[in-house]
This record gives sequence, structure tokens and C-alpha cells, in this order.
Amino acid sequence: MWASYRGQKGHDPALGDEAYRPRTEPLPTTVPGHPPRLVAIGDIHGDYHKAVRALRLAGLMDEHGRWAGGSTVAVQVGDILDRGDHEIRILILLERLAAEAAAAGGRLYLLNGNHETMNVMGDHRYATPGANLEFLGFSTWRDFCALMKRRSGCNGAGAPDPLQERRDAAARASSSPHTASMARLAPYNWLRSRALMPGSELARRFFAARPTVLQLGGNVFVHGGVLPAHVEYGLEKINSETQSWMLAPDGPTQAPSFLRGGSAIVWARAFSASDERRCDCDTLKSVLESVGAQRMVVGHTIQTRGINSACESRVVRVDVGMSHGCGDGPVEVLEVLKDGQVLRLREHTPPVEVGPAAPRHPPHQTAQQHAAGGRAPVPSAA
Repeated sequence: MWASYRGQKGHDPALGDEAYRPRTEPLPTTVPGHPPRLVAIGDIHGDYHKAVRALRLAGLMDEHGRWAGGSTVAVQVGDILDRGDHEIRILILLERLAAEAAAAGGRLYLLNGNHETMNVMGDHRYATPGANLEFLGFSTWRDFCALMKRRSGCNGAGAPDPLQERRDAAARASSSPHTASMARLAPYNWLRSRALMPGSELARRFFAARPTVLQLGGNVFVHGGVLPAHVEYGLEKINSETQSWMLAPDGPTQAPSFLRGGSAIVWARAFSASDERRCDCDTLKSVLESVGAQRMVVGHTIQTRGINSACESRVVRVDVGMSHGCGDGPVEVLEVLKDGQVLRLREHTPPVEVGPAAPRHPPHQTAQQHAAGGRAPVPSAA
């Protein structure tokens, strides 16, 4: 325990203070080259067991929980938070795997989705009671460590009092009838806000260290969608300003404008409609040409018929609603090979080439036929 709250090197980074330092190193926006194998994983939403199954399906993790992907480059497209009970557990797992991947010559990139930015802004509408209990345990442990360091003189003069910070957070949660009502409806949301707000430990450790958009060779990865306005504003600038917002303890709670609203880079659905006729394929083609890419890989909008492509394969949609809180769909991941194959990997079935979404099952189809071919539609995630 002593080593963990002193943050000694050589110990599990999940325990030491070094893990919580502000991440100010520049974020990757464009990575040249074509890796021999590229994998994308869609929205996870607090479902640890489905996350593990997805990682194993992709060949990225062995039975002991260690990186097994070798030189594979993998991208998780955001939305780890909300709708499930194991958010911090997943964040720590992916952080460790990312470090192991880099040491093995591979990469695991983690993006921010709209649910990450919502939570940093203080919007916890989709947090589950189980997830808030997880935050309670995390906050209690971190406060205990800080208190022991403070009382033993390890922190130096002027170190904040974690107990007073906890009292202040509780007071803010009952500062008005509205916030008091919300606190009664969602216990421990005030601890969640304290842990996730801009400049907080978790915002610094996990989310400020992640890009919002990433181009790997000819593939652009983003949670919602890159629109012409985002390209004009600058993708590198979007990553940098998102990082600065998440690191600033005294900055605005509200996210930058490119992270808010229906046309935000983490909210856009312009290329995600199941009916391809509703996708803005001309805009997609223009965006890809402007950044020198051939394909965009997006999450955010549940594809009830599995990972699929649209707009002449210029977009691949990888959110299949696999988490228990989003429909409990089958586990699927995307695989892009150096020879140009773009494959859908699905548990217990052979890989198949990614193509347009299959037609919906006709009304006269029997229940047995439907069960064999797919699953019932579920509402799109926020």
C-alpha cells in the first residue's frame, strides 16, 4: 500500500500517482504507413466482459489478460463510459494493454466518444447505479491515499485536504433544489463529477491522453463523423483543444463547440444511417479526399445488422450495440489486412468481407429464421 500511494516506479501504474500526472504530450492525429493488420473495436459502454471477449476475438489479448496482438495496430472508437457498471475497470485494462502493445511493436489507440465528453462536462444521465458505486470505491481509495500522504508529510506544504474537497463536492451537489433532486435520484453522481470534471484525476489520466480523431494511413477513425467544418477547423487543432479543455481545472465546464450538438465530431450521424440513401455520401467523399484517406471508421450509431459499410465502402460502421446496456448484441470487431481485405470478425462464425448492411428481415419471416440470421433492432445510443 505504501508503495502504491508514493507512486514508486516499477509498480502497477493503476496504483501510483505517476498515472495521474497531466498528459500534455502532443496527441497523434496522423500516423503514416499501412500496418500489416489493423483492428477496430466499437462502443463498449461499461461492459467489461464484452470488452474482454472483443479483445480476444481480435487476437489482441490472451487468456491471462496480456497483449497478444504483436505488431497489430488497434483502435477503440470511444464510448467506454455510461450504460454499464465497469467503466474504471475497462479504462485501466485498456491503458495497460496499450502500454504492452507499444512495447511489443504494436499499438492500441483509444479515442474519446460523445459519452466521454458528456461526462467530463458533468452530464451523467446515462451512468448506472453500479458504475456510480465503482466511482465511490475509486474515490474513497484515492482520498484515503491522499489523506495518508498528507498526514505523513509526503505531499509537502499546501497539499489539498481530500476530506475538505469531498465535503465541497457534496455541498455543490445540494446547492440548489435541482441539484439536490438529482443527487437523490442518482446517488454518488457528485463523486462522479469530481472524478471526471476538467482537470480531475480521471480526465487527466485517461481522456486528455486520447485523440478525438485519428488518421492511420488511409483510414480515418472517429466516434461520430468528420464533416467539412471539422477539416476546415483543423483535426490536429480539435485534438489539441480537446486535450487542453480536459486538463484545465479552472477552465470552462462546457466542452468546445466542435464537441457539442448534432454536427459535432463525436455526435455526427451523417454517414451512419442504416438506409444508405440517408447517408451524405458526397460529403463523405469530399472529406476523405481533403485529408488524403480512402475510408472512415465510425462508432456511435448502433448497426443492428452487424458491422457494415456504405457509400461505396468509404465508411465502415463498427458500433454493433454489443454492451449489455445497449442491446446486448453479438461481439464483433473490424479487421483490415495489408492486402486490402476488410473483414468482419464475429464470435463463433468465420470472418466475412464487410459490405453494405443486409436487408431487414421481411415481416413473414419465422422466429426461427430470424434467430438464425440476426437480432431484433434496438434504439440508437446517445
